[in-house]
Amino acid sequence: MQMGRTKEFDKEQALDAAMHLFWERGYEATSIQELVDATGVQRQSLYDTFGSKHEIFLQSLMRYQALAGHQLSNLTKSHPRGGLPLIRSIFESCASQTVCDARGCFAANCAAELGSSDEAVAERVRIGRDGLEEVFKRCLVQASAVRELKNSSSVSALAQFLVNAFFGLRLLAKTRPTKAMIDNVVSVTLAVLR
Repeated sequence: MQMGRTKEFDKEQALDAAMHLFWERGYEATSIQELVDATGVQRQSLYDTFGSKHEIFLQSLMRYQALAGHQLSNLTKSHPRGGLPLIRSIFESCASQTVCDARGCFAANCAAELGSSDEAVAERVRIGRDGLEEVFKRCLVQASAVRELKNSSSVSALAQFLVNAFFGLRLLAKTRPTKAMIDNVVSVTLAVLR
């Protein structure tokens, strides 16, 4: 009597490979065969583990957001008081990624490609956007409490401005901007708060 074969691959590694492929090529331009080749996982095992191409894509987006959340958490630990120093650190990290990685932000890319036609993708991107907005709001409230925040706009409006600036920077990566340009954008963005 033969036993069924067990899946002989690491699900996280396969998901990371799928995420990077979607990040490079986008959803529409990525075929199932390319996912098989990139992950090293047979087609049926991919379907059995992750579901459809669309489900693999959504799980890749969630994986990206989890990794970005982990990175944000590390920045927060480095700046336990939050406030403007944490905002500055978030934008410095964003600037570094923008200059170093021409793929841009995977979540922003997903929004640009599918946000208006795929509600599941749009919802995942909104969840990430709203989470980042909450981080900025907390930082702005902390900055206001210690009188670091000079801008008299509402905390909500400023947080939304920062989210827009953040995603704009990450999308700008696709145009391969110079470090000087990105530094200027970050400097002016942060100056709005003072």
